[in-house]
Amino acid sequence: MNSKIMKLAIIILLIQSFLFISCAKKKDYSDIENLLTQWAYAIKNLNYNEYCRLEAYPKDIHTFNAMYQQYYISNIKIVEVDKKLHNGTDNDGKPYEFKNVRFIASLYNRQTNREEQIINGDIKLIRYISGSQKDKGWLLSNRTFIYQE
Repeated sequence: MNSKIMKLAIIILLIQSFLFISCAKKKDYSDIENLLTQWAYAIKNLNYNEYCRLEAYPKDIHTFNAMYQQYYISNIKIVEVDKKLHNGTDNDGKPYEFKNVRFIASLYNRQTNREEQIINGDIKLIRYISGSQKDKGWLLSNRTFIYQE
């Protein structure tokens, strides 16, 4: 009877350790994915106010409309996020921390609502350390889209 209990205990410990190891390797980017999804949704709907809420340095409304009048992105999947936070300052000297995010997404034609291609993207997420924007959390900053031919 004791050997059965010992075997069962060993099996349970092995299963728990396997689950712990397999779960520990998965990265949880849900907060970043949520932010990028909100941003993409604001662009898709040409919702300038929502776009401004998510951007550290939003473009003016005319530039926003010109940038996104023909296309929008969707189906964002994060590829990589910097493991380490970096420090920087904005043009006004306000300190922030940042991390770079690499992702892939689908590019849709606004007129046809059809996927045109898959794009690679880089976005710098910044979070102010002090000041009036400190409570806003992560904001989107520099972004680059790389279009596939």
